[in-house]
Amino acid sequence: MPHSIRAKLNLGQKLRAAEIFAKFYLGFPLKKTPSKIQFDIHLAEHCNLNCKGCGHFSCIAEPEFLSVDEFKRDMNRAAEIFDHECDNIRLLGGEPLLNPEINTMLKIAREIFTDGVIDIVTNGILLTQMSEDFWRTCHDYKIYIEISHYPIKLDENKIKELADKFGVTCFWETDDLKDKFGVFPIDLSGKQDMRKNFILCHVPTICITLKHGRLYPCYFAAHVHHFNKKFNKNVEITERDYIDIYKDISKREIFKWLTKPVPVCRFCNIAGRHTTNWEISKQDISEWL
Repeated sequence: MPHSIRAKLNLGQKLRAAEIFAKFYLGFPLKKTPSKIQFDIHLAEHCNLNCKGCGHFSCIAEPEFLSVDEFKRDMNRAAEIFDHECDNIRLLGGEPLLNPEINTMLKIAREIFTDGVIDIVTNGILLTQMSEDFWRTCHDYKIYIEISHYPIKLDENKIKELADKFGVTCFWETDDLKDKFGVFPIDLSGKQDMRKNFILCHVPTICITLKHGRLYPCYFAAHVHHFNKKFNKNVEITERDYIDIYKDISKREIFKWLTKPVPVCRFCNIAGRHTTNWEISKQDISEWL
């Protein structure tokens, strides 16, 4: 293992990395093959927060909602491929509660994937303004609500009262992340080693993203087009960086594909990743570099 990588890891990470490097050189898959699919899907590209260096590029994305028709079509196709079985589907953004059709989408998601966890990942700002129909839908269709931690004022007591009133499972992400924000810098040169990056990255197989009929191994690949458009850059996304779910492909082939790096991995500066205090974005390119 190169010294530049080894020096940045603790003992446990070194042992894990050494194990995965050995698997790579012996020809084994670099990630564990999942038994059931889990994926994220944006209901809105934009957000009502303005987070510095947002990993989903929501603070620089133009307003855009996913339509009910496209959502239903892609969910039906995903269910066809994965035998209507999922481990977890996360409805997020941007801010998913901005989408005026969210109630309909929640019903569609559960009617198509009758088992498995389906949750809304939200910053929580709009929760106290949501209609009773929204809360009843979450209860009736077994939708969980996960609130991300930001240093913003939320009426947590009111949110808990609403969740209790309608019998909805509502929780905050781990306190370890409170007031912290992950920084995932981009290497615009694209000269990073995609295999080493893939080995050391925690995102693949965890943050698989379904977008416009394509499955991406991570949210970066799915949403970096917002960055390209805003700053006139070319973080290249090729046909090797995603799977078109409308082609003739099996879940076995998809699971196998998810255990291997893709070309876009070369744009990630893994060694530069860190956490920092949350700040408001100035929409400056330096926030992502």
